[in-house]
Amino acid sequence: MSPFPRSPVISVLAALAIGTQQSKTPTFARVYPLKATEGVFAYARIAPDGKTLAYASEMPNPVRPGSVARTVIVADLRTRKILFEEPGIDAYWSNDGTRLIYSSMTTGTVSIRHNAGGEITRNVAPMQLGDYYSWSVRDGKDLILTINSNYYYLNGDKAVLPASHVTSCPGIGVGDRPMISHDGRHITTFVRGTVVVRGLADCGDIFDTGLSGAKSDFSFDNRFIAMHIARPGGNRHDIVVVDLQRRTVRNVTSSLPGSSLFPSWTRDGRLCFRYDGADYRGFMMASNVLSAPERPLSRLSNQLPERREWADLFPESRRPAHAWSLVMIWGTWSAHSPAALADLQRAKAYFEAHATDIAVATALEPGTLRTDADHILAQNNIHLTELPLTPRYFARTEARNQIPTTLLFRDSTLVDRRLGPLSFEVLREWIIASLSTGPRVTRSPRAD
Repeated sequence: MSPFPRSPVISVLAALAIGTQQSKTPTFARVYPLKATEGVFAYARIAPDGKTLAYASEMPNPVRPGSVARTVIVADLRTRKILFEEPGIDAYWSNDGTRLIYSSMTTGTVSIRHNAGGEITRNVAPMQLGDYYSWSVRDGKDLILTINSNYYYLNGDKAVLPASHVTSCPGIGVGDRPMISHDGRHITTFVRGTVVVRGLADCGDIFDTGLSGAKSDFSFDNRFIAMHIARPGGNRHDIVVVDLQRRTVRNVTSSLPGSSLFPSWTRDGRLCFRYDGADYRGFMMASNVLSAPERPLSRLSNQLPERREWADLFPESRRPAHAWSLVMIWGTWSAHSPAALADLQRAKAYFEAHATDIAVATALEPGTLRTDADHILAQNNIHLTELPLTPRYFARTEARNQIPTTLLFRDSTLVDRRLGPLSFEVLREWIIASLSTGPRVTRSPRAD
């Protein structure tokens, strides 16, 4: 029996949905275009009813030239009117769509907005527990999971403390950068390069999808997960859906010419995602997603070995003559990359000024167009050593899950890595702590 059961009502609805879609194909609608100069920070989230979109807009900062301002936007998809905006990131809807949790940059607090009346509760939980929230209801109680693998229940709009931490399991540890199912029973997480589905608080249900995808969102019946993965042989991404019961995968967006990223589910089984192509740039909605052809998932594990050496990743480059080496893998499709590059360059200058025995370099995701990368480097005045990275060796890094990814080597051995963008302060503290404690392989949280 599958370890991912559905309720009887949901089972009937899912069966009906699959049955009625067999003769169809996925269809797509453009629901919200982005402005010419607008980017999106990380994920966007569609409301459960599919009528409202929440995302962190990135626009040029008029106060600080060369930087961006991030604003949580809540937009009505029918009228395209903005219903709410506030400097912040990481908005996520409650299961019933009545509330929205996010990190407020105005107050520096975890905040919850009541969408009907607009009331906002501040200081929901300590910021150090982590951001990049996902929301579930477990045993009738609202539960919030953070990117740091911490989770807490809500009493009204306030966290019940102390928070709990995702259980470490044999062979996989805790995992990285999780998202929770709507019933609060399972999470998706990264384990050595692949997306793994496991229990939140136990180790009974562990399923390695074998896919090197991005953070994976659960459908409301908890049976499916959606993620984006790199399209073979190019610099585009597709949305795929994994059936946790049948152990199959469907490519939903293979017919689209552009790049499809960051999917999230509506309650009725549609997917909203960000699209970046020459034909259109903005948010799209996919219907009939289960009509895409399905194929069995591979039974072979694609997880990367715990121990990797410099030659396993960068065989075409001689290892720097330093005790430590720091390499950031990046690509232009990630809105995080420009700021992460600037912070890495600032960290390099700091390490050199303090005579720290560490080399700093970058490597470009193989699918990234050289002209696009050169434009970002020139625009942000980045002058960092770049290592060649071929698709074969890129596949041996965890950057397939998250761009950017930063790798730390001691001598020739990979001893630590961080998925996601790192600020200068976090880079500095990470390296100082690593140099003082010696080599170790750890699982590290987001720090952007």
